[in-house]
Amino acid sequence: MDGSKFPDKPLILLVDDEPNNLRILSDTLRFDFELAVATSGARALQFVESDSIPDLILLDVMMPGMDGYEVCGTLKKNPQFRHIPIIFVTAATDSESEEKGFRLGAVDYIHKPFNRSVVMARIRSHLSVHGMMDRLSHTASKLDASIATEVQTGRDGADGPIFSPQGMLLDAVFSQSMEGITVTDAAGIIKAVNPAFTRITGYRAEEVVNRNQAELRNTLKRAELSTEIWKRIQKTGYWQGELINQRKGGETYPELRTIRAVSDSEGRISHYVSVFSDISTNKQNQSTIDFLTWYDSLTSLPNRMLFLQRLEATVQLCAEGEAVAAAIIVDIDRFKAINESLGLEAGDQVLTEVSNRLANGMSNNETIARIAGDKFAILLAPRRCDDQLKANRALALSTRIQEQLCEPMVIADQILNLSVTQGVTLIPGTLPESAKDVLRNAEMAHAKAKREKMGDIVFFNERMGHEAMEQFRLSQALHNAIPRQELTVYLQSQHDINGQVVGAEALLRWQHPELGMVSPAAFIPLAESEGNISELDRWVLDQVLMIIRNHQKQLGSLRLAINISPSHFARDDFISHIISSLRKHRIGGHHLTLELTESLMIQELTAVVSKLHALAGLGIEVSIDDFGTGYSSLSYLQQLPIQELKIDRSFTQTINGDRSGRSIVSMIHNMAAELGLRTVVEGVETSTQLQYLQHFPNTVIQGYYFSKPIPAEQWLDECFTPRSNQAPGLQA
Repeated sequence: MDGSKFPDKPLILLVDDEPNNLRILSDTLRFDFELAVATSGARALQFVESDSIPDLILLDVMMPGMDGYEVCGTLKKNPQFRHIPIIFVTAATDSESEEKGFRLGAVDYIHKPFNRSVVMARIRSHLSVHGMMDRLSHTASKLDASIATEVQTGRDGADGPIFSPQGMLLDAVFSQSMEGITVTDAAGIIKAVNPAFTRITGYRAEEVVNRNQAELRNTLKRAELSTEIWKRIQKTGYWQGELINQRKGGETYPELRTIRAVSDSEGRISHYVSVFSDISTNKQNQSTIDFLTWYDSLTSLPNRMLFLQRLEATVQLCAEGEAVAAAIIVDIDRFKAINESLGLEAGDQVLTEVSNRLANGMSNNETIARIAGDKFAILLAPRRCDDQLKANRALALSTRIQEQLCEPMVIADQILNLSVTQGVTLIPGTLPESAKDVLRNAEMAHAKAKREKMGDIVFFNERMGHEAMEQFRLSQALHNAIPRQELTVYLQSQHDINGQVVGAEALLRWQHPELGMVSPAAFIPLAESEGNISELDRWVLDQVLMIIRNHQKQLGSLRLAINISPSHFARDDFISHIISSLRKHRIGGHHLTLELTESLMIQELTAVVSKLHALAGLGIEVSIDDFGTGYSSLSYLQQLPIQELKIDRSFTQTINGDRSGRSIVSMIHNMAAELGLRTVVEGVETSTQLQYLQHFPNTVIQGYYFSKPIPAEQWLDECFTPRSNQAPGLQA
């Protein structure tokens, strides 16, 4: 953390414990601002208290130890630091979190993932509005106090010179100030103005000196406002506030003005000193901030916060009377693939076109909002009708949305045919609910549609709520599965066509103390969606390397395969973690095979190939899992340093009597042979399947015909203890 001074550019303090977030923000801001970094709340406070007061703070909400809320609260309680604008940075999108931040004194929220243009716009606006207003107020107060003192001490009779010889130094400030300055006598006759007065108002000094202030075109001559201001000045000798004023040409503008009364030796007011600044730009910036607070910068639609506000009003209205409404979540299917294949700019064009089509298909009573990346929300206006009519109305609108959005669109010279998935919830539901409950119900319905059939429309029901609660509980339990030692590794043997064991695949199993054995089909997708699949991958890797270390001699040429998720493989530290794990166990990689899915190939191929070469250099082999079910392409296969293709069980099941199924397996086999790759066939369960596969040399068989997955300890015992010719896991 750098505690040096930054005189040339605004200083922004970045506070975040995630290096990747700091890197993105630094790359965005480093050319326009001086940056300081703190990786914890405590370090942020230490930096501010070290007399390096930043002009603005970007503050992460969720940090270990002292979180962003506590940091914000601490700074706002200190008069020395409470003026610093604080913008919270968070992945959360719920209004409750944002309201808490605003209550603590934050000026704005920026959501992850970052939109760089929005980050820049909001920072510039807040620096201009808050920084300049604070500086202006402070400068104006000091300036008019100094001038008032000089007016008072430098007077030579009632009409004598305003500035004495001792005040010549102050005259430089008077002349060069960016703020307009007016000095009048007690009757309001203007005695002096500075150059900034002319620049702001359009009046030259000779046009106003010795004229009454009231003669000018400004709001001070408005009776009601003038009375209020002058009463305050007569009582306290001071007034500061905002006014709408007029320039010489009649144009109105907002200004921040400070007026101070100057009294003579007998306590009578003899002069007034007024310091003011044109804050038109500040007001424009504030309007920009207000817009960005409630509206999406790309589509100009309401954002999540405004949608929730309107949804809350609708929920209350429906709860109080007989009106009914509906909330709909609309999500673009496979939008990530559009961004990755056509670029982010094309993705933005798609979002804009979708928002336009949605808006054109709605009445003025409906609210359309963009609440997340490619996710939109629609609120049907409340009407008096029965439940069935309510459902029919929502379904009719959802169907119309499908038709509108599925019309082809031309983006980046490409014709795109989109599909969208929708979740619908009716208002009111069967139970009392808040706006957040309603939105969550719609999102649950949408998630169910996404899982089961993309492009579908699903209505929320109470069963989904129960399922969501079960998913949440399972997610919480999964987070504790490793520390509570509930996970274990099973091994399923792999055989050559003669039945000899040539290796095994490591499979993760979860034995929950209350739920029993939890299916991988339930917890693996959950771990992927929750973002902790890498942790599970690394735990399995560690367990398998431990097995290899303890049984290197017995393993001989056998290899153990583990599955690697795409998100884990994509991590920057993937290779370094593999290397450190091998070093930890003091072994090489020649007993290890990593199984990767075809979906990796939609990532940047150069980066993928680089990592695969690094694995090959460690002696680790790579297998493409579930081959033929995803992004199969000969062009990428020829570029990849891999050793194995794994045929998915869905193709294996067609061997029994389906000629086309056999043709697919044969084709993959022949292609692999041409590329010098071996094939592993999953899901072999019958003698018919085995007999067919025995026609293909260099084939590895995996499935229940030979062996089921069994605990690693049992597999090792059966594999290395010469009891019989039975393979590990073979069912009698």
